[in-house]
Amino acid sequence: MKKAYHIIFEENFVDNQDFAQRNSTHPTWNLKPLTNFKFKFGGKLKNGLNRLISFDEFFGGEIGVNNETFGINFEDFFNAQINQKNLFYQHLDNNVIKPLTKINIENTYSNYPLKETTIKLALTPNKFLNQEWEGNSNKIGGNPIWVQEKENLYCPKCKNKMDFIFHLDSGLPDLNPKNNYEIMFGNDGMLYAFWCKKDKISGYLWQCT
Repeated sequence: MKKAYHIIFEENFVDNQDFAQRNSTHPTWNLKPLTNFKFKFGGKLKNGLNRLISFDEFFGGEIGVNNETFGINFEDFFNAQINQKNLFYQHLDNNVIKPLTKINIENTYSNYPLKETTIKLALTPNKFLNQEWEGNSNKIGGNPIWVQEKENLYCPKCKNKMDFIFHLDSGLPDLNPKNNYEIMFGNDGMLYAFWCKKDKISGYLWQCT
């Protein structure tokens, strides 16, 4: 996805914008949202999956994510990453999402969903197209903010390089009371989501410090 957008959350959704590198005074927290995009974010889906973002019919048609919901099982995700695996899901008709990766659960992690809300998008200003890991690092499209070295995901079916779709930062509110109602991707890291238009497969990895 060539265009870059920052995710704009509802007011007070992210309580602690000074969490780690988040810097509440950074300009990316106060970008003006567009009026034509409004997506569901967070909450539960079926079969133990948690919604990340549900795109509408008008967004992302050039890479096939329009009308697609990106969902994940966080316990599978954390166990996959610890074992140097990536997590992949097949997207079927009627918003059915089927796991493709066999994950052995060796460590117990919570699978609480992110807090449900509605998000808007703001076009990323040119000066933040190659943003450092600071401020609002929740983005869709454009150039990813890498915590470590750049990584690519490859579709497990066609073996083609997958398109980067979005990343989410640690510190977003979830429903887990044992972790202060904040999700952590590893040690204060980020979740990265990818997509294969040909085979309608989503893939995920994380990077952390």
